[in-house]
Amino acid sequence: MIYYDRPSHMMDSETKDKFIKQAKIEVEKYFDHFNDDPSRTSRWGHHYFCKDDGGLLIYNDQTPTIHQCSICDKIYSNSLLNGVWVYMYRNQGVINAWKSALMYRETSDKKYLNFIIDYCNFYADNYLEFELHNKEGNHFESIETMDWGCSRIMPQSLNESIWVIRLINALEMVKDDLSEAFKIKMQDKMFKPMFHMFKPQVHKIHNISCWLNSAIGVMGLFTKDDDMIDFVFKGEFNIVKQLEQGVTDDYFWYEGSIHYNFFTLEGITNLLLFTELYDYEFRTGKTIVKDMLLQAYRYAFDNHQLPNPNDGWPNVNLKSYSYIYALGSKIYGPNSEITGILINILQKNIDRGVFPLSKPYYFNNEISLEEFIFCPNARYLETQMLKSKSILFDTSYCGLIKNDRLNVFFKYGHNGPSHAHPDKMNIEVVVDNKSLSRDLSNSGYGNVLCNEWHRVSASHNTVVVDGKNHTSVEGGICHDIKPTSFDVEAKNVYDKIDFRRSLSLTPKGFEDQFSVMNNQGKTCDYFFHVEGELLSEFDLLDADLTYNTNGYQHLDKVKEIQSSLDSIDLKWQVGNLIIVSKIDVSHKQLFIADSPDNPITGYRKTLIVRSQESNPVFAVKWQTGE
Repeated sequence: MIYYDRPSHMMDSETKDKFIKQAKIEVEKYFDHFNDDPSRTSRWGHHYFCKDDGGLLIYNDQTPTIHQCSICDKIYSNSLLNGVWVYMYRNQGVINAWKSALMYRETSDKKYLNFIIDYCNFYADNYLEFELHNKEGNHFESIETMDWGCSRIMPQSLNESIWVIRLINALEMVKDDLSEAFKIKMQDKMFKPMFHMFKPQVHKIHNISCWLNSAIGVMGLFTKDDDMIDFVFKGEFNIVKQLEQGVTDDYFWYEGSIHYNFFTLEGITNLLLFTELYDYEFRTGKTIVKDMLLQAYRYAFDNHQLPNPNDGWPNVNLKSYSYIYALGSKIYGPNSEITGILINILQKNIDRGVFPLSKPYYFNNEISLEEFIFCPNARYLETQMLKSKSILFDTSYCGLIKNDRLNVFFKYGHNGPSHAHPDKMNIEVVVDNKSLSRDLSNSGYGNVLCNEWHRVSASHNTVVVDGKNHTSVEGGICHDIKPTSFDVEAKNVYDKIDFRRSLSLTPKGFEDQFSVMNNQGKTCDYFFHVEGELLSEFDLLDADLTYNTNGYQHLDKVKEIQSSLDSIDLKWQVGNLIIVSKIDVSHKQLFIADSPDNPITGYRKTLIVRSQESNPVFAVKWQTGE
């Protein structure tokens, strides 16, 4: 396999010319003013959020000590955020090195090759001068005394592995024009010391171990270093073991997050690409990666929005990860199922959902660098438009049911605590391609509302008992699954308290029944968060839900709906749809509140049905208007 081989059918010439013109501007601007120093310590990107409103700070490569909130315009300047700027500057640099390699291949202009060589020489010459540190800001004298997670150039080993994989992608594109002396220098002064630092950090089945293995493997294959290659494929926590033990039988990464599923895939797929380039057998990777890419497509709603439980970034869709499918297209070929899926994704009329850290490069938020390099004609090809069906991922404890109008995602268990949210029995709903309710995922780990709202039970469509978060991270039970219904259960969500939820789709809506068992003497709150405007008007009474932790403190404008009826109908506007929720309130109270959205400057309307019965059953019917 050749890394870059100018396909006979490229993207249309106007788009190609615009891509190259923009890339040239960006590459030349960066390297003409490149300014880095080993005395600068990079810091964790998750700190780069406004303390007042949680807005992402604006990265400007010209202002290393000025950081402005993208929402409230507040200006920050401190050493921590200056360090995050360094991390972003270095990530921008390695992306530009990769683009510079592409520009060299497109133009044969030696200045672009020299940009890469000078960039690499700087980091190789100074690699051991960059202080050994971790994302917590601790500094260490040696590899032998360091804590797990340490790196030199980037804030943690995870980020450094991403950085070096991107760097070697750039070098692979121009390797025939690199001198042997340069390659030896890179190996001796940077790649070997980096390997020495990464090795002791590969110590369990985890997405970070996959990235470190992948980085070591890419370095090893590029430099033909048998020690690195043997470590990756034969070591105690080698990449084959990571896949065999870390990927469920449903072909999802065990941590239960669609973002971490794709994030892990990104590292492994890069390693798989290099095994193909260097003819190294990685049969397990080639089989499992293909199945993971296929299964992730089946996981999506019909509008290509992705269900988003557990940690990750908000508002992601399949187009957010098209760059990984472009890598897959290179590996599996232009006539593969993976390329067919990529074509479907690229041709879907939906804006790409973005995430703020470790950003891949997209021209005009549309064409990834990987697409341009590996499959630049994909978006112009014809293929059968694929539509996934209802599906159960039983070893990942989640699934999707669908009809012509509605998609409902449900989650009823976990595969352990890593990156998990306490959200047993959570659902997400799409009606006529519009979100009725979605999972917020995260806003960044450094954001105050990450732990106080996004990672609590009350921010999900589930039941909360006595105002406390769910305690179980165990699996669940699927009693029944049909194309338009499910019946699932989770034991010991709290100590000796079980949940069971059944939901059925109808031609115009769905019927939801949620049972809590063994909850004598406790208060149960059923939460449902609506992506729409409440149109109904009722007599409302200011209310206090009594709890002020575990997310309750962030509920605003809490009102109790006053009614003598056993059932209350609420009318909602969701996009251009009118949707009615019919809520059983017999022996229950119904509250309406505002709750933080993600991004957290917005609010959603939240339904809270409270019961103090024993073994309550919450019943809600949703139906679209004519």
